[in-house]
Amino acid sequence: MSKKWSMQIAAVLLSLSLTIVGCSSNSSSTASNAPDKGVAGTAAASTKKVTIRINMDGGELSKEQIAEFQAAHPNITLERVDIDYNKLMGEIAANSEITPDIIRLYGASEFPFYASRGFALNLQPFFNKSELFKKEDLLDVANIFRWDGKAPGKGDIYGFPKDWAPDFNLFINKKLFADAGIAVPSDKESMTWDQVMDYAKKLTKKQDGKFTQWGLYDPLGGGVALNQDLMLEQLASLGKTLYSADNNRIILDSPEAKKIINYWNDAVKAPVGPSALNAEAMNFIDLFTQNKLGMMVVGYWFSGMLRSNELTKSHLDDFMMLPSPIMAGGKRIEATRSGTGGIIYSKTKHPDEAWTVFEWFFGGKPADDRAKSGWGLPGFKSKVALIPKDTNFDKQTFAVINDDLNNLSTLPYNPYISATAMGTIFDKYMTPVYFGKDTVDGAIDKITKEINIQIKENKDIVGAK
Repeated sequence: MSKKWSMQIAAVLLSLSLTIVGCSSNSSSTASNAPDKGVAGTAAASTKKVTIRINMDGGELSKEQIAEFQAAHPNITLERVDIDYNKLMGEIAANSEITPDIIRLYGASEFPFYASRGFALNLQPFFNKSELFKKEDLLDVANIFRWDGKAPGKGDIYGFPKDWAPDFNLFINKKLFADAGIAVPSDKESMTWDQVMDYAKKLTKKQDGKFTQWGLYDPLGGGVALNQDLMLEQLASLGKTLYSADNNRIILDSPEAKKIINYWNDAVKAPVGPSALNAEAMNFIDLFTQNKLGMMVVGYWFSGMLRSNELTKSHLDDFMMLPSPIMAGGKRIEATRSGTGGIIYSKTKHPDEAWTVFEWFFGGKPADDRAKSGWGLPGFKSKVALIPKDTNFDKQTFAVINDDLNNLSTLPYNPYISATAMGTIFDKYMTPVYFGKDTVDGAIDKITKEINIQIKENKDIVGAK
């Protein structure tokens, strides 16, 4: 089954699921989502042994960690469930008994939609009582899991990041910069996106009709292409937003939005990186570690990959992390486009036991171990001190991260359209532009119409104004 059809099926399942979950209004409190017992930690956990299913990858929750948890909590059987978006949506739609109690998702781009549909349990009462989640110790990134019933970023907390990073930093290969005659940029001041394009063109090489080196790659965007995340970040740099204040419509016809759309259209056509127009067989990790890619838009977690990769770990000083680029005349915006974390499913039958697992996994020893690994940032101020600082490379990336934390923002994703739907619609109408089959203005018109229809339909479903 193609990705396109998988996404369409998932969208249908999501719509069907609402009526089953029974959300007739926005879920700003526990009242509409509360399970039958143990609401928000007010009741003691059951003494009966229960199974809690947690939706995580095998590399994120090991068998050893599960055994360690179960030894300390003999009343809970912890079962890890593989990540499968379509399967998850089907289980929610069917109100299945095996729907994961703890769901993994991207806090920045996915949580707002889950919250608007009432899929997330309000965890504020649990947080208020927790010895691990102290309000004064939480980094601002935790706000991506807040929801006030209408918009993310404020209100009660419904989840927490497992690990995260400001995702618009650049990682560069200094050797390729030197070969192209480009001075190594400052890691204190942001480059402009225009500079990034200029450097990306100089770094892209072609031999015998085949591209042998690329200048730029956005892994979460699949190469170089227009996507919602980049638009939100670049518009924020200019003090603009992608959606109207009431989240009723997308704004693509502003001068600032058009400039950004044309920027990525130019990036595809130049070309400066792999895209639908110029497919690349190698993935971004192989390209970067084999000296075939000059710059990547990627977060701090990539430093952990470089530390552990056999091709790079012996010469880490060849690489460098830079602040996120800014739009000309704009300001520095550091934000996460993922913020990988979790929520507790609003219909879990065992909220107290699910919280026991949640608190341990997101705030206990596993959180300490993740911070020490350097594969992502913790959600706690006190755990930032645990990230690696031994080598020159560690110290350089740590310094950039410290500056990032002083410029951190929450991007305003629209809670009434899913990130998956946005990606599908952008690709559907921008791909013909890349191939010269449509114009940017034509794509803007089609994208605007389709997205505004979906926003209205989703608002109608949840009863939002």
